[in-house]
Amino acid sequence: MSETFCILPWMHLATNAQGELRVCCNSIPSKNVIRKEDGSPYTIYNDNLQEAWNSTDYQKVRVELLDNIRPSMCKRCFSEEDAGVKSARIFSNEKWGFKGPFSANADFDIKYIDLRLGNLCNLKCRMCNPWASNQWVKEWLDVYPQEQEDISTLSNITWPEVEKTWENLFDIVGTVEQIYLTGGEPTIIKEQTKLLQYCIDNDFAKNIKLKYNTNLTNVPKSLINLWSHFKVLQLNCSIDAVGELDRYIRYPSNWFKIEQNFNVIQQLKNIDIEIHNTVQMYNILHLDKFLDWCGKFDNKIYFNILDHPEYLNIKVLPKRLKLLVEERLEKYMHIDKVPDIIKYMNSEDHFYKFDAFASYSKTLDENRQESLIYHVPEFKEYLK
Repeated sequence: MSETFCILPWMHLATNAQGELRVCCNSIPSKNVIRKEDGSPYTIYNDNLQEAWNSTDYQKVRVELLDNIRPSMCKRCFSEEDAGVKSARIFSNEKWGFKGPFSANADFDIKYIDLRLGNLCNLKCRMCNPWASNQWVKEWLDVYPQEQEDISTLSNITWPEVEKTWENLFDIVGTVEQIYLTGGEPTIIKEQTKLLQYCIDNDFAKNIKLKYNTNLTNVPKSLINLWSHFKVLQLNCSIDAVGELDRYIRYPSNWFKIEQNFNVIQQLKNIDIEIHNTVQMYNILHLDKFLDWCGKFDNKIYFNILDHPEYLNIKVLPKRLKLLVEERLEKYMHIDKVPDIIKYMNSEDHFYKFDAFASYSKTLDENRQESLIYHVPEFKEYLK
């Protein structure tokens, strides 16, 4: 295989929160949408998926991956690999293997579906945006007053309510081995039950691994009942820090409720729990406290190193604080990907973006009546 090969465009169907087809969730949002010849996006709620599957955009990215070319949309994976980090591309290749032959055209045999079920959410995390959380819409123009795009429509994304969405999925779910549901916050999106019930009624559920990204603010009993029918339920619990710092990052979550729900899901029979941490400027200096909390449980920890927005990337840290991070994480280097975090952080010096980080943080602090210095006092001497 070529050195740039990635299995996903041959067996994986993904959407963004607007219901548009994209190559995968790890690719660059501004470059990864699958478009028609007229430039409009293919959508899961309005288009023929088989037609989209071997469209020009899909063929182009497949050819590049076969020809040792790094597609521009795949910058994040290759940037991590250049820093010595095991990327999502490598993880995917290891998980799904190589079952060729491979060419620009691919059989319509989907094994893995990744659905971003709109942007309905109950949080507005500091590293998020209105395209992924409707709670961000009103605050977005405070952060980016020069923004010209009208984002008012993001307050109410309704494509999951369109019946063709689910008809398209019913047509392909028979070959699917894994369904990944996220949002927004997927546990508050009611329309998903159509897909889950269809899988149960047609005896597909027993062969399907169901995977969620959840902020753990909501674990409804109705979903627990449906989940019990699936082969495996994997809950990726998005937890970025402990206590008040987690609320500061994932505003306005309730740490007591999160711990309470975390204890509830530990009791589910077919459960596979992963704790997912988005490593960025706000939590990197206190990752040791997070790891101490995780140590009380026997769950896998998965670190997702934030790439954008660029001013929240840990490469922006001043050199002295990078040394402090290394010191604090020294006794955790045996934990998977912790050494990679250090390598990635030190691979480039982006301190020139620190003023943008400070400005962004100040705006959110004023809007939310919060304080960066209170939660991360290590930044005090670097803030004007």
